[in-house]
Amino acid sequence: MSHGTGIGPTSLARLRAALRNVEWLLLYPVLVTGAWLLGLEALTMALVILLPVLLALDGRLGRRPGAQSASHLVVQPLDRLALQRIVDDTLADCTRRDRTTAVLHAQIDDLHIADGEWGTEISEKVMDRVIQRITTAMRGADIVMRTGYDGAVVVLAPTRRADLDVVMSIVDRIQAAVAQPISIEGRSIRVHACIGICSEGMAPARSGAAMLAAADCALRMARQQGNDAIRAFNPDMQAQVETDHRLALQIDDALESGQIRPWFQPQINALTGCIAGFEALVRWHHPDLGILSPAQFLPTIHSAGKSAELGEQVLKASLDALTAWDAAGIDVPCVGVNVSLEQLADPRMAERVIWQLDRHDMEPGRLAIEILETVTLRDADEAIMRNVMALRKAGFRLDLDDFGTGAASIAHIAKFGVHRIKIDRSFVAGIDSDPTKQEIVRAILGLAESLSIETLAEGVETPEEKATLVEMGCPHLQGDGIARPMPFEKTTAWARALQPHSNAALRNMHPQGTA
Repeated sequence: MSHGTGIGPTSLARLRAALRNVEWLLLYPVLVTGAWLLGLEALTMALVILLPVLLALDGRLGRRPGAQSASHLVVQPLDRLALQRIVDDTLADCTRRDRTTAVLHAQIDDLHIADGEWGTEISEKVMDRVIQRITTAMRGADIVMRTGYDGAVVVLAPTRRADLDVVMSIVDRIQAAVAQPISIEGRSIRVHACIGICSEGMAPARSGAAMLAAADCALRMARQQGNDAIRAFNPDMQAQVETDHRLALQIDDALESGQIRPWFQPQINALTGCIAGFEALVRWHHPDLGILSPAQFLPTIHSAGKSAELGEQVLKASLDALTAWDAAGIDVPCVGVNVSLEQLADPRMAERVIWQLDRHDMEPGRLAIEILETVTLRDADEAIMRNVMALRKAGFRLDLDDFGTGAASIAHIAKFGVHRIKIDRSFVAGIDSDPTKQEIVRAILGLAESLSIETLAEGVETPEEKATLVEMGCPHLQGDGIARPMPFEKTTAWARALQPHSNAALRNMHPQGTA
C-alpha cells in the first residue's frame, strides 16, 4: 500500500514515540559533546544535523487541523488485516505514552448528481475528494484510510482524552466537511456520511480487531437510521459484534455447503389471484443461530467481498426452482433475482447469467433482474450499461426495485428499458387511510401506464391495503399480507392451495365461461 511519502502509519507512530521520549532528548547533548571531544567530526556533524531534521519532519507530519499530510492519508482501500495492524500499532503507542485513541468508521450514502450523469471515474473522483476533506478536518497525526467502494476509517492519534464529547466534536467536523457540495466536471454532488464510533474505553477488548468490529457494528446501527446518523458502540451491541465476527469466519463454509440459499415470496395478479411470480430473498440456515434474515448477514457478506459469489448461488437456485415448478405442473411466469451494484459493475456479469440460463434450458423471460432505483443514476458507467443492455437484448425482464425512494428520472427509467417498477413499501403501508399516499401511488401508476411499464406494489400487509391497491388498478401485489417468504420446499403446497381461489376469481370475472 502507498502512504504518499513512504512513511507508513506504523513507522510514523514509532518515530513520534522516539522524538517525544524525554530521556532520549536529554541524552542527545551528551552524545554530541562526546563525539566532539573524541575528534569524531563526521559523527558530530551528523548528530548536530540529525535532531533539527527529525524535529522538522515531526512538525511537518503533525500539522494542525486544516493542513493535509499525505503520510496519514491512505487513498487505496485497505484490507481488514492491514486496518487491524494499524489500530494495534496505535494502541501500542498509547500504552507507551499513557494516551488513548478511537476508531471512526464512515460510510458515504446517497451520492446525488444534479444532472443525473454518473460513472466509475467520477465516483472515484468524488470519493478521493471526500477522503481529502475528511483528512483536512482531522488533526495532522490522525490516520485516514479508505475502505472499500464508499467507506473510510479514521484512527485518532494517541491523545489525552478520547471520550464521547471529544470524539463527537471530531465527527461534527467530518460531517460538516463532507456535506459541502462537490463540483466535478460541471456536476454538483452532495453526499452524506453515516458514522460509527468506538473509543478505546468503549471497546469490548483492547485490540485492533475488536475496535474495528465495534465501529462497524455502530455504523450498521447508524445506517439503519438514515443519512448523517451517528452511533457510538455500547455493551448492548456486544452480542451483535460477536455474531458478526463469527459469521465472517463462517461465510466461505456456509456458501460452499448451501447454508445460504433463497426463500421465495409470491407475487400475485391483483385481479385473478394467480401467481405472477416469486422473488428470491436470501436466508442463512445457520446451524446454531437458526434462520438469519438478510439484514443480519448481508453487510458481513459485503465486507467479505462475497456479494458476487452469493449472487451466483441465488441465481442458480432460482433457476433450479423454476425447473422444479415446471416439472410439478405449477405455472410460475418468472422469478425475480436481486442484483447488487457490485455485480452489475463486473463487465462479465451478463455473460455468466446468460450461461447459467443456457445450462438450465430456460427462456430468459422467466428471470427478472431486480435493480435498485439508484442504479439508474449510473447510466454513464460503461460496465453497468453494458450488462444491462446485454441482459435486455438477451430477453431478460428488468424490475426496478424500491421505486420512489431514490432519484431516478423518467429519462433514466426509459433509458434502462425497465419492464416493471416495484412501488416501495413506504408508499403502501397504510395507503387505505392516507390520501397523500393514494395520490402518490396513483401518479406512479399513471406514469407507468403512459410508458407501457408494469407495476407491482411491495409490502402489502393488510386486506384493506390490498383492496385499495386493487381498486386503484395496481396489477401485481407482493407482501406478507399475500404470503410470507418461504423455503422452496413449501412453495409447491402453497401454490396448489392457491389454485382454487384463483380459479374462483377468474370465474367471477368471466361468469359466462371459463378463463
